[in-house]
Amino acid sequence: MKSISTALATGAFAATALLSAGIAAAEEPTPATHPIGAQGTVAEGPGVHGWTVSDLRPSTDAIPYQPRGTLWEVTATDEAIQGTVFPIVANLSARSASGQDYQSLFTVPTAQGIVPTGLAQGQKTSGKVYFDVTGDAPNSMVYQTGGTDLIHWVAPAPQPQTPPQAPAGGSQTPTGGAGNRAPAPARLPARTANPGTATTPGSSGSSGTPLPGGSSGTPLPAEAP
Repeated sequence: MKSISTALATGAFAATALLSAGIAAAEEPTPATHPIGAQGTVAEGPGVHGWTVSDLRPSTDAIPYQPRGTLWEVTATDEAIQGTVFPIVANLSARSASGQDYQSLFTVPTAQGIVPTGLAQGQKTSGKVYFDVTGDAPNSMVYQTGGTDLIHWVAPAPQPQTPPQAPAGGSQTPTGGAGNRAPAPARLPARTANPGTATTPGSSGSSGTPLPGGSSGTPLPAEAP
C-alpha cells in the first residue's frame, strides 16, 4: 500500500514539473530576428523602443578601459517609437556563432557613446557601444532583459552575383579568326598596250632588218630601147 502511494506521489510530482516547464516555455517570447542594419522594436516600460545596430567590427578607438581580449564596437541607435523611452545600453550584447555573449561596456564613459537620457516620442539618439571579446569573434547582436532575448540581429546573407549578359541582337564582333582580317585590296585591271605605238625590239646589236649580203640597194630596171 505504501509503495502504491509513493508511486502515485512520484508520478504526480513529475507531471507537475513537466506542466510547469511547458508553461514557462510557452511564456518565453520568441525574439524577433532582423539583419544587422535593420530596426527592431521592443516594448519596455511605458514606451516602445526602435533599436538599430550596424557596423559590428573590431575597434581601434581609445577608450578609458583596458580590454582583456579584443575591443569590438557597434553603432547603435535608439528611437522613441511610442511614448517616452530611456536607452538601456546594458541590454545590448554581442554574440558569437558558438553562443558566447559579450555584454556591452555600459559602465565605461566614452565621448562616442550613447547619452542615457529620456527620449520623447519621435526623438532618437546614436552612438558607439563597446564590447570586450575574450573568446570567439561575434557575428550577431542581441537585445535582452533578464537573460531573455527580445531582439536578435544577424549578419545579412550575401547577395548572389549576376553573370554579365551578352548584348541582344547577335551584334557581337568576333574576337579572332577571319573576322579580324583586313579586306584584300581591289586589283586594278591590267593595262592594255596601244596597238599603234607598240614596237617589237630587235635582236641584240641590230637597228633594223638587215639587207642581203653584197647588195647596196634594189637594182633599177633596164632602159627600154
